[in-house]
Amino acid sequence: MDRVHRVLVVDDEEPIRKGLSRMASGLGHDVDVAPSAEEALQRALTLTPDLIITDLHMPGRSGLELIEDLKDRGIESTVIVLTAHGSIDSAIEATRKGVYDYLVKPIEPERMQTVIVKALDHAAMKQEVQHLRRELQRQGRFQQLVGESGGMQELYRLIDQVAPSNASVLITGESGTGKEVVARTIHNLSPRRGGRFVAINCAAIPENLLESEIFGHEKGAFTGATASRSGCFEHAHEGTLFLDEIGDMPAGLQTKLLRVLEDGRVRRVGGSREIPVDVRVLAATNVDIEDRLESGQLREDLYFRLNVFTLALPPLRDRTQDIPILAQHFLQSFGEENGKRIIGISAEAMALMTRYDWPGNVRELRNVMQRAAILCDQDEVLPHHLPTSVRPTVRRELGTRDSLAVKVGTPLEEVEKAVILETLEACSGNKTKAAATLGITTKTLYAKLKRYGKLQATEVLR
Repeated sequence: MDRVHRVLVVDDEEPIRKGLSRMASGLGHDVDVAPSAEEALQRALTLTPDLIITDLHMPGRSGLELIEDLKDRGIESTVIVLTAHGSIDSAIEATRKGVYDYLVKPIEPERMQTVIVKALDHAAMKQEVQHLRRELQRQGRFQQLVGESGGMQELYRLIDQVAPSNASVLITGESGTGKEVVARTIHNLSPRRGGRFVAINCAAIPENLLESEIFGHEKGAFTGATASRSGCFEHAHEGTLFLDEIGDMPAGLQTKLLRVLEDGRVRRVGGSREIPVDVRVLAATNVDIEDRLESGQLREDLYFRLNVFTLALPPLRDRTQDIPILAQHFLQSFGEENGKRIIGISAEAMALMTRYDWPGNVRELRNVMQRAAILCDQDEVLPHHLPTSVRPTVRRELGTRDSLAVKVGTPLEEVEKAVILETLEACSGNKTKAAATLGITTKTLYAKLKRYGKLQATEVLR
């Protein structure tokens, strides 16, 4: 143990206070006790404990009200809530208030000790991680997430709040918005970051194999099961399990999943032994959950068990201000991967990308920049390095931009230059098409572009 922590135990029942105090003291920590929320607040103001273990229901103010009082006074201790009357509503409320864990009495001593150790590990790293995260957020970056829009800043704040807890999280959003990246970020910022992050797509695996993948199987459980095999829950022990496309999980498996979430024990296919697992489950979906619930495709009790905390990812079309920083981020990565030094993206190419609605979201933008990095042989990405899906066809573009506003008295040479450059952009950089549209020869177009300084020395007639 690197350091001695200060623990505050809050419970109106003296035997419980003494038991928890002995347990924390036995782990080598300094412990103080309080019989009420009011007294606990005064002690916390004086001692600033690293960990507070509090009962939920007490005479006077409750454990949740104590948490609110602590926050109002700027005390950011890690908190474990205990209750003899567990409910989904109280668990959700506790999680939203930033509680690290929520335990229902009676609690096995071994489990309580494990939770205390993990909670104090979390408390030790909290200050350092918070400092790093604040700096990255200021720069528009949060782990592997990139974006400085208001929607992304709110997402960062919510991830920052839920990551340290053990709460299940449901991540919603369109395909390509980065649901798995968010799940990995939660894992990396949690006390479980030292364990495995295991991801499985419930829609991508045949139904007859999915149960074995998630829960494992014993030798001889079915044809082809020549050896026993552990499943995702066992692989993710003391780590995080990410269930993507949870709305497509078969009904029979949903029942078994719910049982594991409630009991913390998994039974392999064809087996009778129950194996204890300590796993945090994150789930994601890109379908309308309400439709799945109404049709009965998703069990309501499983939904409520997973939906302790929801993160809704905005589509890229709703955060266009993030396109430049995302595009540059991907371009730099793929440029280095391909051994190229690409400085940036031209204004014309960026204008095309910000006008595009990106139905494939961040995943599509990533693929577009990977393609551009491969094709680009200059120091910046130009419109013709983008796929035709991003840059409009000549007919479509000219149909929407068939006029050009020119101020009276503008020199003819400037008017000609503007018309040529606008037409070239409308033709997505294809000089042959642009020359044909303007009614001039390609040779003439090259000569004019050279005079405008818009021609690369390496370009040849095509």
